[in-house]
Amino acid sequence: LDDLSQTGPRNFVARASDLFGPASSSSEMAEASFFEAPTVINYEKDQALAPHYDANRSADFEDANRGGQTLSTLIVYLNDVDNGGTTRFGKLPPADYKRQVKGERNLEIIPKKGDALLFFPADKDGVFDERTEHEGCPAVDEKWIARIWRHTDRVPPPFGLSTDSIANHL
Repeated sequence: LDDLSQTGPRNFVARASDLFGPASSSSEMAEASFFEAPTVINYEKDQALAPHYDANRSADFEDANRGGQTLSTLIVYLNDVDNGGTTRFGKLPPADYKRQVKGERNLEIIPKKGDALLFFPADKDGVFDERTEHEGCPAVDEKWIARIWRHTDRVPPPFGLSTDSIANHL
């Protein structure tokens, strides 16, 4: 979604940028240039996403062409999911939170339209955090999410937002 002329993607990128403030005090680059372009994902009935990491132990090499290490993941749930479709962090303890699946021994979030889940697969210095392994559990009901990743460095197109799109719409 590199078309920031549309209200939805533009607002998503702008609000994600607001979470982090300026890229750095000495940088002229817009915070949005450190994001991959937003992605909208649909999980149909019975679809799941196996346990995985958003960061990479070898990010300096393997992710160099897409902005280096993934520092943060922002997921916005676009619909209510009454059955299934939870986001599970198998290496983190459960939270005392209303969207936590009751009785689970790990952090497992129930999707609710308009809720956002923000987590940090690596620290501010790009050090990988293995505790953030997560999965999309099977969707009994259809599930829609919007996702954006923030990286350590500028993310060039086609992975990131174009300079024109950022300059003209943010």
